[in-house]
Amino acid sequence: MKIAQVRATPVAAPTTRKCAWSQASGTGTTRTIVQITTDTGLTGLGETMGAAASVAINERFGPLIVGVPVHERFTILRACLPTSLDYGTPSHAVDLMYYAAIEMAVWDLIGKHARLPLYRILGGAVRERAPFVSYAYAVDLSDGYTVDDVPRVTAEIARKGVRDAGAWFFEFKVARHPVDCDIATVHAVREALGPDIEIGVDANMGYGTDDARRFLRSVASARLANIEEPVDNLAGLERLRRDFGVPVSTHCTDFDALRAYPLIDSVVGAVDCQGGIARTMSLAAIARSHDRRYWLRSCNEVGIAWAAMVHLGMACAELDRPAQALINWIEDDLILGEPWLVRHGGVRPPDKPGLGVELDQDAFEHYAAMHLATGEINYYDEAKAPPVEATSHRVVASA
Repeated sequence: MKIAQVRATPVAAPTTRKCAWSQASGTGTTRTIVQITTDTGLTGLGETMGAAASVAINERFGPLIVGVPVHERFTILRACLPTSLDYGTPSHAVDLMYYAAIEMAVWDLIGKHARLPLYRILGGAVRERAPFVSYAYAVDLSDGYTVDDVPRVTAEIARKGVRDAGAWFFEFKVARHPVDCDIATVHAVREALGPDIEIGVDANMGYGTDDARRFLRSVASARLANIEEPVDNLAGLERLRRDFGVPVSTHCTDFDALRAYPLIDSVVGAVDCQGGIARTMSLAAIARSHDRRYWLRSCNEVGIAWAAMVHLGMACAELDRPAQALINWIEDDLILGEPWLVRHGGVRPPDKPGLGVELDQDAFEHYAAMHLATGEINYYDEAKAPPVEATSHRVVASA
């Protein structure tokens, strides 16, 4: 079974609500959908972020892998990502994200050829369902709310989200509003959810040091289970962890850099940013070997990448902490059938070969046409200025 054709198409996927966070807000996301067809007639699906990926895949990667046997994953990898690039070459990280869609489609084909769900191809289920949190963006004031409304509205979102998802963990964005509002919001969420639901917050580097310290000091009684990147440098994360005892996480996957900051508890990756399914599993294992937890963040993916996250959650032992979930924020997942929503704290994929999803052709063509008409849509429709006391750079400083 050899690759006969590679086709990449960008789609514009609006969200059902405005996605507001510390750095910006937006009304949707642009994703690139990859379809790899084999000489046997099977088609594998993949997905990654942004529209630029479609150009790279159609013009560079695709022609290099036509004729390659599907099962030769490393031949495909070397064709798309030559090893001759210097360490740290910026374009390599971007190409890795583009390649993730190809790798995902290849895994889909391998599963379809074997007539097995992907999680079984990856080694088999290590749990009954892939675990996910109930997740929410910050309340956006342009929806008619005031700052005083934010704690109450967020608490209502938390209560409903946890109930609908059956989740034991609620996570939401902070550092969008004044720190006093965030403090009140955390306490309102804790009161709404009771003592047994874990709560995590994600600041996306939106706090300055003083605000981060005041926030953590003031929410101590709410017992946060995690805070993600409150400030914009690893040394700052280390100090906050040491001084306040709240577990901290980072998107940094450079474990050589993290070695200098042993108090940082967890690493949060994304399947596309990490370069695909295999590398995600490898990084999760590396994190465990460094005594750090690893889980997946959501990037407003549609149904293909979401399916990959679910299969990873089924098969990867290290992904025991619930991953982030935003599938319920997407207007259409572009997949036939009902979306795989989080229920009973997780998602179990259907017993179908490969990723277990099939493109809804009408929806696919509609959102591809929407991209042609509107251009790229993403989280940055309305960029937000950084906080006044935030540092002016993001270098890793000595603790």
